[in-house]
Amino acid sequence: MGLGVLDDSHLEHVPGTALLTDVLGADGQGLNTSLLKHGKGRNSDVLLVPQPSRSPNDPLNWPLWKKDLMLFFICIDTAIVGAWGPMISPGYAQMAADWNMSYNALNGGLGWGIFVIGISCFFTNSLAVIWGRRPIFLLGNLLLFISSLWGYFAHSYNSLLASRLVGCIGMSPFEVLVTTTIADLYFVHQRGLRLAMWGLCLSVGVGGGSIISGYIIQDLGWNWTYGICAVLYGVWILVLFFFCPETAYRRDEAYNTDLGTTDHTEELAEKRAGLDKSSKVETIEQVETNTSWSEPKHSYAHELKIFHGRQCDDAFWKVLTRPLMMLIFPQVLFSFFAYGLTTSWLVVVGSILAQVFTVEPYSFSVSEVGLVAISPLIGAIVGAFVTGPLADWIVKFMSRRNKGVYEPEFRLVMISISLLLGGISFFGFGWSLQVHDPWIGPVIFYGLQYFSVGFVTIAIYGYLTDCHRDKAPEAFAAINLRNIYSFGMNYFIASWISSQGPKEVFCIIGGVHVFICLCAIPMYMFGKRCRSWTSRVGIFRTVMSA
Repeated sequence: MGLGVLDDSHLEHVPGTALLTDVLGADGQGLNTSLLKHGKGRNSDVLLVPQPSRSPNDPLNWPLWKKDLMLFFICIDTAIVGAWGPMISPGYAQMAADWNMSYNALNGGLGWGIFVIGISCFFTNSLAVIWGRRPIFLLGNLLLFISSLWGYFAHSYNSLLASRLVGCIGMSPFEVLVTTTIADLYFVHQRGLRLAMWGLCLSVGVGGGSIISGYIIQDLGWNWTYGICAVLYGVWILVLFFFCPETAYRRDEAYNTDLGTTDHTEELAEKRAGLDKSSKVETIEQVETNTSWSEPKHSYAHELKIFHGRQCDDAFWKVLTRPLMMLIFPQVLFSFFAYGLTTSWLVVVGSILAQVFTVEPYSFSVSEVGLVAISPLIGAIVGAFVTGPLADWIVKFMSRRNKGVYEPEFRLVMISISLLLGGISFFGFGWSLQVHDPWIGPVIFYGLQYFSVGFVTIAIYGYLTDCHRDKAPEAFAAINLRNIYSFGMNYFIASWISSQGPKEVFCIIGGVHVFICLCAIPMYMFGKRCRSWTSRVGIFRTVMSA
C-alpha cells in the first residue's frame, strides 16, 4: 500500500503509475536512474515523466520559454472565450423586458448554447486527435469571430440565439484541448501550475468579463459586447497562427514511462548506461549517452503550416464514439461527476445573479450586477496561486515519501479542501440570500465558491491527464458532457429559486457537492486497482483500441 493507495497484484506496471524521483539509497541499492533525464535545480532528483525522445521536434524538448509563451497566448484566448458566454448575463433582466419574455425563458433559451458545447466537444475532440490541435484552435477562433460579428448585428432573440449556437461550437476546443496541450508540452511535475494558470484565466474571463460587460451594456447596449469580442478574436487568430505550433507528436512508446502495462524505466536506464541486456521492449530505439539529435529541427516556416498530416491512424467514427464508451471507466466516471457536478454550479449561479440582485432588498443596476463578479474573480486569482504550486508540491512530496513512485491518486488529496470550503460556500450563499443579509454576505460566499471549486478542478484535470494521457482528448470530451447537465439546470434554476427560495436550492446543491467530494476517498484508495482493471479486462481494452 502506497500512502493509502491499494496496490495491484495483476500487472507489472499499472498505467499512470511512474517512477518520479530517484530511489538509489545511500547504500547504493535500488535502481540507478542517474542516466535518465531529470528536472533542474531543486527538482534535480525528479525524473522527467514521460521521458523526452531524442528529437528536437518533440514538444517535450522545446525550450521552456517557448512552451510557456504558447500556453500564455492560449490562456489569454481562453479568458476571452470564458467571458464570451456569460458576458451578457448582467443585461438579462433588461433584455427580457425589451423582448417581452420571462427571465426564465430568456435564460433557459440562451442556455441551449451550453448543450451545443457538450455535443460539439465530441467532434472537435475527434478532429484534434486525428489532425492535430493547431487547426482546431484556429477553427474555434474563426467561428467565435464570425458569431461575434453576427451577435453585434443581431437585434432579435432568435438571431442572437443562432449566433450564440455558432459561437458555442467555437468554444468547444477550449473545453477539451487546453488540458491535452498541457499534457503534450509538460512533464508530470510541471502540469499542476500550468493547469492552475489556465483555470485562472478561464475564471478571470468568466468573472472579469461580466464586470466589464455590465458597464458596456449599461452605456452602449449589449450588442457592443459582441463587437468588442469580434475585434479580439480577429487579433487572436493571427496570434495563434504565428506563435502556437502543433503539439501533437508521436514518440516511441518506450519513452512513455507512465503508460502501458510494462515498466520501461529500467530498460531506458540500462540502454543509456550501455548495458548489453536483452530488452523486453523490442521497439525501443538505441539511446545514446550523448545529446545529439536523431533528426533535423523543423524550420519556423514548417511550424506555421496549419496541417501536419494525420496524428492518429484511427477512423474518425471510432475516435468520435470513444469518449462515450470511456464513461464506463471508473476513473473517468468519477471525474465526470466530480468535475461536472461542481463546476456546473458555478454556471448556474452566474446565470441567476440578475434575478436575485436586481430586486429587493438589493435593487442593483445592470453595472452593479456585473460588479458582483469581482468576488469570484478574487477567489479564482487567489485559488490559482494556491492550487497550482500546491498541486505540484503534493505530487513531489508524496512521491518522495512513496519511495519515488508517483500515483495519479495523489492528485485527489486536494479535494479534501473543497469538501469543507465548498460546502460552506454553497450553504452560506443560499442562506444569506434567503434571510436578506447585506449584499456583502452572499457576494463573499460567491467568491468562496470559485476559490474552493478550483481545488476540485485542478485535482480532476491532473488526475485524468495522468491516468489517460494517451487518450486525454477523449477523456476530457467525456467529462465535458457535464455541459448537458448545466444546460438542464440552467433551464429551470430561475423558476426553482422563485418557487422554493434560494436557501433550499443551495442547501441541496451544497449537499451534493459534499457527497461528491467524499466519493474521492474510495477513488483514492481503489484508483490504482481500477486503472489495472481497465488495462487488462477485455471490454476496456476494446474501448481503448477502438
